[in-house]
Amino acid sequence: MPARRQRWRQRTGRRRSYDRVVILEGRDARLSYFVAGDGPPVTLLHGFTQSGRSWREVIAKMPEGWRWIVPDLRGHGETQTPPGEPCSMDACADDLVALWNELGFEQTHLAGYSMGGRLALHVAARRPERVLSLLTIGAHAGLDKDARDERRRDDEALAERIEREGVEPFVNYWGALPIFAGLERRGPSYVAQVRAERLQNRAAGLACSLRGMGAGAMEPLWDELAEVSFPCTFVAGESDQRYVATAHRLAAAVRQGRYEIVPRTGHAVHQERPDAFARVLGAHLAAAAADVQAAPGRACRRCRRGRGRTFGARRESTSRPDAQPRSGVSL
Repeated sequence: MPARRQRWRQRTGRRRSYDRVVILEGRDARLSYFVAGDGPPVTLLHGFTQSGRSWREVIAKMPEGWRWIVPDLRGHGETQTPPGEPCSMDACADDLVALWNELGFEQTHLAGYSMGGRLALHVAARRPERVLSLLTIGAHAGLDKDARDERRRDDEALAERIEREGVEPFVNYWGALPIFAGLERRGPSYVAQVRAERLQNRAAGLACSLRGMGAGAMEPLWDELAEVSFPCTFVAGESDQRYVATAHRLAAAVRQGRYEIVPRTGHAVHQERPDAFARVLGAHLAAAAADVQAAPGRACRRCRRGRGRTFGARRESTSRPDAQPRSGVSL
């Protein structure tokens, strides 16, 4: 079925307009997304309880010359998944491929935050031919078996709580977690805005996402990442120590990996300090674009090359680079 396009405009400080598009292909979900700008494509994936709206401030701070593709993932925002259909990593990866095909992009730069970062890692490992470069914020590539089993139980308990109590009590609990304390630096009005956007989600969708895309459901990707050959940047906030350690480990796991530790930030780097994150993203995309120009067709050929090097790592943290993220809330 052809895409049904619903056009709308939102003005930012950079006078960007957004197109709201709903794609209908007879699939098991109706995917909602927006696009902005012109140039090489960059796909941005949001975190748990968020939607594509969470990226607007970053996009407004980026230079011209990029085509931003920003979906609401399954279980979130305006994307609709019928009851009983999966909200799994594989299903979301299929959604992204269908979206890129609809838009006519064979490859895209890919960036994701937290849950969206884990999905980006999944796509990078399982669909590398579709990815030009990778950037993640506060994400990991899977837990060991014992930690994964424990997290799966925690995710199920949390999903049942959402179904039992509804979205608002859960959002109140979720927003008060220490991992999101850095958002308070933006002031009460911004915290209220984030809360209001989280409240737009549905209980069934969030529960589905936890069961299908929580850290407990995620298959470890560490071994598969050794075959990833495109430029990768792994971002963590300075005070988000478990993900600082994981960023180190991820940078060492891929062929062209670097990590970037952003000072005075916690888990949600792109929301706590959007200006600083926009500079990191801009530098990553510029370097990745130069890499693509230097080696056209890179995605197919470089998979057969040697491992390459780890480059450009910053050393603000003394955390163990081989540390696994601790068990706890599912991010």
